[in-house]
Amino acid sequence: FQVAFAPSGQSASVPKGTLLSDAATQAGLTIATPCGGQGRCGRCLVRVDRGEVSQPDNPHLSREQQEKGWVLSCQSRVTGDAVVHVPPKKELQELAVRMAASKVAVPLACGLPFQPALQRVFLELPPPSLEDSAAVLDRLQRALQERLGRRVSVSLPLLRNLAATLRSFDWQVSATVHLGNGSGEGELIDLAPGRTRAPLLGTAVDIGTTNVVAELVDLRSGKVLGSASARNKQVLRGEDVISRIVYSQGPGGLEELQALVVDTINEVLSELAQQQNRSTSEIHELVAAGNTTMMHLFLGLPPRHIRQEPYVPTASHPPLVRAGELGLAINPLAPVYAMPSVAAYVGGDITAGVLSSCLFK
Repeated sequence: FQVAFAPSGQSASVPKGTLLSDAATQAGLTIATPCGGQGRCGRCLVRVDRGEVSQPDNPHLSREQQEKGWVLSCQSRVTGDAVVHVPPKKELQELAVRMAASKVAVPLACGLPFQPALQRVFLELPPPSLEDSAAVLDRLQRALQERLGRRVSVSLPLLRNLAATLRSFDWQVSATVHLGNGSGEGELIDLAPGRTRAPLLGTAVDIGTTNVVAELVDLRSGKVLGSASARNKQVLRGEDVISRIVYSQGPGGLEELQALVVDTINEVLSELAQQQNRSTSEIHELVAAGNTTMMHLFLGLPPRHIRQEPYVPTASHPPLVRAGELGLAINPLAPVYAMPSVAAYVGGDITAGVLSSCLFK
């Protein structure tokens, strides 16, 4: 059968059952298959404009994409004469990013209770008087302990404006508290005026070597409100983790790679917030998953020993950090969880997969 490739106009005559990627090679074209032709990476997309080819089911392709003729060239085989569009690199990158964002999250079905680490409570504080001259911080902590049954600490950035904030809100506030630090003590994350009806927002971020995908979650209901993705800007400094580890060892390399991935995440978070007509400052929690190298670069940890025998990472279970420490454009006090890794090459992405698929049971 004759297979023509657009827009180059090159063509090849091939037997029935030939892979489109092999037909392209015979026509003098090279279609990249980074996963070795296993149909896993989704980066060998082509569009069948005329004719027919076999289209095995593939989770990388949505029903809409398949209806428009998109196939993976490493999986689809020639069944007749065809005209096939090979997208240029920029178009292919945009397609890969959209594909990553379009994947539907599978809700947990492992019998785990829904227990978000953040809680928002409404407080009506008695204003100070000559009869009750307790300090503003003591007044707030007393009310929080009565509602939550635990002491709640207040960081210095919030403390500096606490007196003015409570007075401007007429002593009626909605307090967002982080309860999951493991010490039995909570921490105040934010104060909003009155009884706010705004959703309590968190986000889950998959920091992939190629793409960054995030979902915005209502932490009261567990409902996913939206998803977005972007190409990881670290690709500019290496397409694989080993290249990036090497680059990080140069002058300023680690700082640049950390800034690139944070910039990518911030762009994705901005898109998510715009989808809901919200500000990124209303996002009060972030959970990140990725391979061990990606998590080191995200946190600014030197990854050099991951590629050197005996392959020992700086941290397998990174400590809780604050968004402001990393430059994330959400509430600066928002807790940031990094999914724990198992080893240098068994990362937090695997941990997250085991959790979400219930394989741990």
